[in-house]
Amino acid sequence: MTAATPALRPLTLEIIAVPNTGPLSEEPTNAIIVGTNEVFIVDPGDEAGIALIPAALASRGAVAVKAILLTHTHPDHALAAPALGQRYGCPIMLGPQEAPVMREYLDWSTVDHPLVGGMTLAVDGGHLEVLATPGHTPGHIALYAPVTQTLLAGDLVAGHGTVGILYPHGKMLDYFASLRLLQGRDIRRIIPGHGQTLTQPPDLFGQYLERRTTRERSIQAIVGRGPTTVEAILPELYPALAPQSRQAAVATIIAHLEKLRDEGHVTADSADLAHALWQASA
Repeated sequence: MTAATPALRPLTLEIIAVPNTGPLSEEPTNAIIVGTNEVFIVDPGDEAGIALIPAALASRGAVAVKAILLTHTHPDHALAAPALGQRYGCPIMLGPQEAPVMREYLDWSTVDHPLVGGMTLAVDGGHLEVLATPGHTPGHIALYAPVTQTLLAGDLVAGHGTVGILYPHGKMLDYFASLRLLQGRDIRRIIPGHGQTLTQPPDLFGQYLERRTTRERSIQAIVGRGPTTVEAILPELYPALAPQSRQAAVATIIAHLEKLRDEGHVTADSADLAHALWQASA
């Protein structure tokens, strides 16, 4: 007789709000401790996480840190990882496609193991499923806890508003595909990289797709009126844009145009997409 497979335990998920000094300084990063006595640390955050994460773990007594998992390598999610990896003697895991992003902030040599969609990571009697969700960055991943049907979303979605898909690392075509992938999952709770936890979410991924599609259609309509540039599109799309948001808005427009180009709807007369003349495809 074959022994029964032990049932998976629901994993404890503790959220640590880690302040950051980047563009989202008003929105702490949701670092997550997964497990109770044996744990993963997910997205330990900016440098403030170097002190905040150990303080949270110290209150538990003896805890074994199995690994640090990074959904992506933007500094508000990853800067604390090397110091914590050294402190706990644990590996850091990250999607290999993050290399171009990471080299802007951290040394790739600090990554010990690849984190790839399709992997199952066991910890504390339960496990996490690794989902490849590129778009925000090339190697972005999300983590799914099947027993509680909880998604650790990183910057795939936000607790409120939207996330940035910013050229050159952000790819809108990949982001749409990642949102569609998650639409097929029975997800009861979402812990985003920033903002509040979303419990019993409606079709959040469908809402994100609708919002992005509406913006894309507006851009396509502007280009359809005649050859134009990103600078000319900007005030039409964002008539009341705050100066501090200008760079992100430009990068978002380029990301949408790049997707429309790759789908054959528009063309650019230059590889310099920020300064190219864009027009509708014939």
